Amino acid sequence: MSWPHAGQSLVSARDEYVLKMRLMKTKSRLTLFAATATLLTACTTPAPEPTDTLWTFEANADALRAASCPDTVSFTRPEAISLNASPVTLSEIDPETDLPGVSFVGGWDLTSPEPRFGGLSGLEAFASGNLLSVTDQGAMVWINLEDGVPTTANIVSMLTADGTPITGKRNEDAEGLYLQDGLALVSLERNHRILAYDLEGCGAAALGAELATIPNRPAGMARDLENNGGPEGLALLPSGELLFAIETEDDGLPLGRLDAAGTANIDQRVPSRGGPVFTGIDVFDGTLYAVLRHYQPDFGTTIELIAMPIGEDGVETEPRLLARLLPKHGTDNFEGIVVDRLDNGTLRLWLIADNNFARNQRNLLYAFDVTSS
Repeated sequence: MSWPHAGQSLVSARDEYVLKMRLMKTKSRLTLFAATATLLTACTTPAPEPTDTLWTFEANADALRAASCPDTVSFTRPEAISLNASPVTLSEIDPETDLPGVSFVGGWDLTSPEPRFGGLSGLEAFASGNLLSVTDQGAMVWINLEDGVPTTANIVSMLTADGTPITGKRNEDAEGLYLQDGLALVSLERNHRILAYDLEGCGAAALGAELATIPNRPAGMARDLENNGGPEGLALLPSGELLFAIETEDDGLPLGRLDAAGTANIDQRVPSRGGPVFTGIDVFDGTLYAVLRHYQPDFGTTIELIAMPIGEDGVETEPRLLARLLPKHGTDNFEGIVVDRLDNGTLRLWLIADNNFARNQRNLLYAFDVTSS
């Protein structure tokens, strides 16, 4: 408090002091309010807008390998397990209407005493022709072939980034799979995300390097993803961009890509086919191949195989039907697809079915040869 100047009473001086203190308190409150408002604004600022640059395998593969297989982790072989492959076949097939673009080569019902075996979803092929799958309970399964017939298998539980097995249904529901140069990319739903595993470098000891998280409502979608309707398929476009297929229908069947920051964007839709939704995709020689599933209670599961050319502007979304299989033909919950070229030039299309670890379903592996271009 300052003393009063000449002609100013002590009372008025005290009033002036009180006024000054009130002003100081008011300024402090305003400053605190402004700081709080700034903090709240920072907390509620929306995520950055997607960039124009898209994620590519070439630009990111080395970093993912380094994260999945650091120098501190040594290569470990996957565990060998016994596999029983019982031959099965299709029934009541009219090739012209049911298989207009493929011919059936063979089928097998796969079983194993290993409790982790089952729920086979995504599917890929090694350069050797052997197959790799992922399961609903967070495992990878090698399916080894001899003369095109499954004979033996290996398995490993998928690991998190800290080296512990992935656990819990929300975290372990692996669906889509892409494999190139020993680097496996895996999409998982419920906790929607994509992880990378350097199988060539660390094998069964590869850590799950996070590639992207996919929000419940990706950019470009008008509705949230269903809990069990997330990224079901992965494939690489000829341009090197990662393509993913969403099971949740949203005014069509959604296809998306990642931008360079790992943000998921739905930028194309295949027109709805009256019920079937994406459960797996693969890209081969400039064509997108997809398996679609439609389950109807008291009727069963209908499976469609379609093919769509890939142009400069993306996938040409006018599907060509390769196969349509009804319950009477011998279908199940097919979720994985991969296309491979045999030594004789034939395109071999493999399908894998997810038995959901249920007694009334089967892990079916079907082989088809593509007959129409």
